[in-house]
Amino acid sequence: MDNTGAASAFGLLRLPNEVLLEIFQYLDPADPGIFGISTSCKRLHYLALPIFLSAWIPDAALPASRDLVLSPNQLEVLVPLQTSLFIHSLRNLSCSFSLNSARRDYSSRDMDIFFRNIRRLAGFLSILQRVDEVTLDFKDLNFWAIGESLDALETWSSVISALLDVVLEKDCRTLNVEGGMFIVHSSQFQRKPGPRATVQRRSVMFDVGRRISSAFVARPDVQKVTPDPGKPRVGLRTFNIHSRVLLLHPCYTWTMAALNTSPNLLSLSIVRVDIPERSWDEILSSIHVPTLEDLSIDLRCRIRAASFDQFLARHPRIYNLNLGRDLLPLPENDAASKDCLPNLRNLSASASYVRFLMVDKRAPAVRALRLLVKVASHAIFKVADINYMLAPCHARMGGIHLTLAITVDYASSHWTGFFPDEDSTAAPKRRVPDSLRSAQALELVSTCASDAFENLALRWLPSFPLLRSVSFSGCLNKHLDPVSFVFRVREACPDIELVTIDGKRFDAVP
Repeated sequence: MDNTGAASAFGLLRLPNEVLLEIFQYLDPADPGIFGISTSCKRLHYLALPIFLSAWIPDAALPASRDLVLSPNQLEVLVPLQTSLFIHSLRNLSCSFSLNSARRDYSSRDMDIFFRNIRRLAGFLSILQRVDEVTLDFKDLNFWAIGESLDALETWSSVISALLDVVLEKDCRTLNVEGGMFIVHSSQFQRKPGPRATVQRRSVMFDVGRRISSAFVARPDVQKVTPDPGKPRVGLRTFNIHSRVLLLHPCYTWTMAALNTSPNLLSLSIVRVDIPERSWDEILSSIHVPTLEDLSIDLRCRIRAASFDQFLARHPRIYNLNLGRDLLPLPENDAASKDCLPNLRNLSASASYVRFLMVDKRAPAVRALRLLVKVASHAIFKVADINYMLAPCHARMGGIHLTLAITVDYASSHWTGFFPDEDSTAAPKRRVPDSLRSAQALELVSTCASDAFENLALRWLPSFPLLRSVSFSGCLNKHLDPVSFVFRVREACPDIELVTIDGKRFDAVP
């Protein structure tokens, strides 16, 4: 700052805080001069920086809320945030990024801006003492790496890995990575990652951020975090991988290292991720998290039974297991190891995976089963086939709370296949017990509402004599009266106690 600026700041310091705040109210909060004032001394920093931040962040009371959500057009605020002395920790940090290499006017400058924002976020995180939950949202990312050099992919690796390293350094408990279209060629895949110790390293951005913050105080390293030797770090407990960015080269290596070096990880979710099918065997074989208790896998691919069985054998503490309905079915004769998943209590899966895990008294601790069924134009609801698949587990159904969860993913006016007399497919090999009759709850989700649904439901529900609750989402047209529908459900099935329609609960008991 020049002498004139110093003299101006010195003059301002003669005024009480109340007067200074009143003066600042007449200025545009987005004026860069306010940020400049905040860098002049510690007192003005605490007065001016919150006002400047309010131009970018709707809830400027960050120290109180401890929640920060930034969209792609708000990322410039990361520059002043790196200088903050009053934001010591955050409960939730969510940051969205945007990059579209398919745009006609796309240039390398767009990627430079993307990387710069990643580095700025790392710089801001580096001055914090801790952050409990971090969400990195890449839903607006559309990047085709095909045609890019391997050096460009290595830049992705170094920049994003540095950010993720800082996240873990801040004792983050929950890490969510969402979305993003990231396309690479098979020749750019990275295989069999070796051990990597950089997950615990201090990043360059940590030192930069520390030096920036130290410039505003009388002594160096005032915000440097000194670990308490008597208080062990908890570290990552929940890791939600909902982005292919983390499961393809160049970030795949970091992801596998983080999974295998998080000693307190309890929950892992890998859903809505579309990567080459041949990669899943490698991913499953590379993950070893002995502490894992909750696992969700929802993919549109086929998992080999042998690889899946070996993965489950390495994770005997799994208590909750959710296998999405889009997983391609396993072969009929395959079964998990007899001592597999001794602690599994809650299972959500399609029929072939239920059979794989529960046949011949496997997974003996299961008490709640959510049976997933997907109905589409090419896959109608075949009750007989499902019962045939579940026949080896039928004896256990009486002691398990069974929820039948059906998704109808096509025009709902085509309800063929829901009733045995309308099923034109071939009969099963032999008559099997009706395991579905033991369902105590029904969840039906449709992608297309239909006038025909009401009659379908009233005809179909009595087929489940043990039903106590039903839930319908996207099934009824808006002009239909839900109260009248609930009344008719109660008449058809007197034992049903609760009906939920599009999230609204109705007491079905008269």
